[in-house]
Amino acid sequence: MTNFDVIQLNNAPYEYLLIATSYRSSLSDLAKLDSVVSIGQGKVLFDFMLIHGNKKNRFVECNVVNDACERQSIKIADNVDENIRQMSSMFFRENAQLVKNSVLPKALQYLIQTGDVV
Repeated sequence: MTNFDVIQLNNAPYEYLLIATSYRSSLSDLAKLDSVVSIGQGKVLFDFMLIHGNKKNRFVECNVVNDACERQSIKIADNVDENIRQMSSMFFRENAQLVKNSVLPKALQYLIQTGDVV
């Protein structure tokens, strides 16, 4: 799961935020979830900004049971908390090279790096 950066969250409903760090990141990497996060049961949130941009399908959530993501629970996350969005935005500003090497248009890359896209 090297295509994700993991941030532990202290606010419900998610235990972890997994930020895709490559255009190769995908939900198929979920089989490796238990090797990256230690969560017996709960929810995780994925941020696919570098793949989808700031579109409706940017954030995806799934329920975790016995350290594995339940595939049938995967869905687009609605109403992601503003604090989580700010954490993600800060991550991209601090890791500008990831944004620069992404498949996103240059204009969107600029907006992400300046913090205008949350």
